[in-house]
Amino acid sequence: MNLQELVDELSLALGRSVVIGDREFRSLAASPQGDDVDDIRTNSLLRRALAPEPRTYLENEGVLQATKPVIVSFAPFGTHARLVVPIRDDDTLLAMMSIIVGGLPALTEAQHAAIDASVMIARHLLAENPHAATSLRAAVMGRLISADEAERRAAFAEALRKNWIQRGGNTIVRAVAIDPGIGPIQRVAFGRHLGSLSTPAIGFLGDRDGTLFFVGRAADNDVADRVIPAEASKLAVAIHSIGSARHSRDHDDLSAAADQAALAADLAGAIKPGVTRADISELGAWTMLAAIQADRSQLETFSPAAHALTAGGGDPLQRETVETYLDVGGRARDACERLHIHRTTLYYRLDNMPAPVRAALDDGISRSSLHLALKLVRYWEATGRF
Repeated sequence: MNLQELVDELSLALGRSVVIGDREFRSLAASPQGDDVDDIRTNSLLRRALAPEPRTYLENEGVLQATKPVIVSFAPFGTHARLVVPIRDDDTLLAMMSIIVGGLPALTEAQHAAIDASVMIARHLLAENPHAATSLRAAVMGRLISADEAERRAAFAEALRKNWIQRGGNTIVRAVAIDPGIGPIQRVAFGRHLGSLSTPAIGFLGDRDGTLFFVGRAADNDVADRVIPAEASKLAVAIHSIGSARHSRDHDDLSAAADQAALAADLAGAIKPGVTRADISELGAWTMLAAIQADRSQLETFSPAAHALTAGGGDPLQRETVETYLDVGGRARDACERLHIHRTTLYYRLDNMPAPVRAALDDGISRSSLHLALKLVRYWEATGRF
């Protein structure tokens, strides 16, 4: 996302125009202008800079020194009041967001949350060093999943010193995969909302490729598992899946745990319909299968039997029968219960499988390869790779 995309999306969320300008009051990005636009806004966009008179007026109103949003009355110019929101990196003013508020309905709580989230995103886009050293908890937490290893480790060490996290398995990272239809502003606003709740179970780390990351204590698992879906439902944020992973004492940052949590979220729901939450420790062989490149041409090499069951769509009944039979370790009684068939029917189906399948069922390693290959195909299908 760039600044222009940011102001466009925020403008849609607010139902009014948005402009981000630099410290010299020059326009950096502006949304399409609606009915709220006035002469000052129009002229500044045409010039790509604010005229001297309104600029001096804003300077005298102290917007360059503001550390929080301020409403500036433009009554002397006969135009609409503005909400001016400073975008700062520590003590440095990077830019200002200007939103016309005069003569329009008051902004809602959700719209204010969208503005806060947009400021966070804009700060990252504008800062020469978006992870500059700071003692602020939110900034330190945000650096825990930085792409820069040195920044991650410095943040991890600081978070340990301040007892915000612990080294080892008592620290859990959660990856919350958000529905693709939810935009970045709403995602970040939701993450910030969860992080602001009065519970140590949910510390917001940031947004990465449509997935929100949180850190908490293992002892608070039940709280996080309850609160995250409940708040998502309350705020109409559609969650695709949730994955989690514990930190290893051998690691000096949260990178590995975050990657494992993201993988767990990716696998959750792809394994069984209706399953949307998983811890990496529960996934076993699925993590191995996820590491295999999705190449349909390799399936026949992995397992000729699996290829025979799935090529050209295969026979769904045959595939379900074999997969269920293997899932229960070849126990006919259990397979019949799951398939709701008589034992005679099961044996009839197995006896009439394609020759490569019958051969695989009679050989230990081939039977194992068939089972894993069928799970691999299931994963590929669920994630759109087959």
